[in-house]
Amino acid sequence: MARYKNYHYEEYTFVFKYEDEPADMLHIWARHMKTVDDAVEVWFEGTKELWNNECARFETSTDTECVFWTWIDEPGKVVMIISCFDI
Repeated sequence: MARYKNYHYEEYTFVFKYEDEPADMLHIWARHMKTVDDAVEVWFEGTKELWNNECARFETSTDTECVFWTWIDEPGKVVMIISCFDI
């Protein structure tokens, strides 16, 4: 069963998925060594945003990092961070 971590920042709630194994690590850390703060910073500071219709997600990036994300509560304040990684 999937587990998630909620992180509240300003008026937004960010949702991050835990890995199945190891179960105590977030996906973004286990796969890309990125923290919750890294992902939130890219989401707020990124200037290059596009909608990927094939994958049904937004892609927001800075010059060095990218987050894949989607709204959980459209057009709301709950953001699912799918992944965060260096580019």
